[in-house]
Amino acid sequence: MTASLFAPSANPFEVAARMFEPPPVSPYLNDPVGWVRDKLGETLWSKQREVCESVVHNRKTAVRSCHNAGKSRVASRIAAWFIDVHPPGEAFVVSTAPTYAQVHAILWEEIRNAAKTAEARGNPLPGRVLGSDQWKLDDGTLIGWGRKPADTDQHGFQGIHRRYILVIVDEACGVPRQLWTAVEAITTGQNVTILALGNPDDPNTEFADVCKPGSGWNSIRISAFDTPNLSGEDFPDELRPLMLDPDWVEDKRRRWGAESPRYVSKVLGEFPEIGNDVLIPPALILAAQQRSAEPGPWAVLGVDVARYGSDRTIFCLRRGPVARIVGDHAMQATTETTGKVVQAKRDHAVDEIRVDGVGIGGGVVDQLLELGHDVVDMQAGAAAVDSEHYLNARAEWFWGLRSRFESGDIDLDPDDDELAAQLGSLKYKFTSRGQIQIESKDEMRKRGLPSPDKADALMLTSTATPPTSEDVYEDADDAEFGISLV
Repeated sequence: MTASLFAPSANPFEVAARMFEPPPVSPYLNDPVGWVRDKLGETLWSKQREVCESVVHNRKTAVRSCHNAGKSRVASRIAAWFIDVHPPGEAFVVSTAPTYAQVHAILWEEIRNAAKTAEARGNPLPGRVLGSDQWKLDDGTLIGWGRKPADTDQHGFQGIHRRYILVIVDEACGVPRQLWTAVEAITTGQNVTILALGNPDDPNTEFADVCKPGSGWNSIRISAFDTPNLSGEDFPDELRPLMLDPDWVEDKRRRWGAESPRYVSKVLGEFPEIGNDVLIPPALILAAQQRSAEPGPWAVLGVDVARYGSDRTIFCLRRGPVARIVGDHAMQATTETTGKVVQAKRDHAVDEIRVDGVGIGGGVVDQLLELGHDVVDMQAGAAAVDSEHYLNARAEWFWGLRSRFESGDIDLDPDDDELAAQLGSLKYKFTSRGQIQIESKDEMRKRGLPSPDKADALMLTSTATPPTSEDVYEDADDAEFGISLV
């Protein structure tokens, strides 16, 4: 090679010029959709194509999306395209998410998948995508990483200096405002592109702000009814099982209620309207689902007994801050429910059983006592310990649950969307005497919402002590008409 460069017939000026020629421009520089099709052999559906095109034509793109619309998938393909079409070493991809587990297991797992797919098709991407969520060229040059700085670190993304930068904010609704400040700090250059994607869970977030008209962002909404299996869009049959299923949408309408904030967010792909009367704001629920706390030594089992045919009997187990639903049963005879409680006590080494003793639940309480089990009869219709501020025990207990969320003293299953939906649907108001009153189940049904059975079971585990008052009413929701306030 050296001999040919300096052969007598070679013009040294031409040789030098060729050495410093810019690399050829990729034919896919402005065509990520074509790149995905040709390099990876994959098909994107219409909204995914819209996201790709927005990244080409807009510096800032915000995608508020329903559940399982392929948003992280398309973001990973955009990341791979971005690195591949720019000269080696001149482009950099950085991503973040609310937790490192989300960075590693969601977006960067998809990026690794894209690299493997390209390799298998004979179209290898530059360098290597590592299991450490870094992307390096063969000479060791770092060209991308996923990172989760501390929530308060406004400088967590400093030190990135490349001609072309792509920033991906995944699960964007859960990213705190301080990290958005850190993202903005690296986007002052001309060739910096930001793509933010997430479920629109909480309207009081930075993500909600950037999705609003006039924010300077191109905002894209993806509803469940936009997805191929619900819209009828032409799409490869072999890929349809991977997309959102109409039965899932109908199940969530039935379980969550079409007016619930969870349905509006996870199905319609819109930010719900959250009023001042919401008991537990979405941000607190999301934080509880993202929390990883150590279980405590004392196990409390809360049992909410089904009262009507469509209600469910729910068992909630709480150990310190960690609470999980451990039983979900259709309405059944009290003897059968009692048997399941006894079994749950053995299976989970339960120290304390708390049963909603109102109505049908009273039979379960009696049977457990007859069998020799210690059980706390939770009477939600009883007078509150602090009757000056709470209408009844139910209001006092739910407010105590809210306090746990506010203090960060609760860890919920991140996959239990039904519990999250029920918690987010609860409302409260004040009586004429200034007492806090929780919306009744009948009022919730009038809003098209199901009975909050899981939320009730969680609430039973979270109160410090049962009521001491003898003012007990058959229906906790009707207690406002009979409690003495003397």
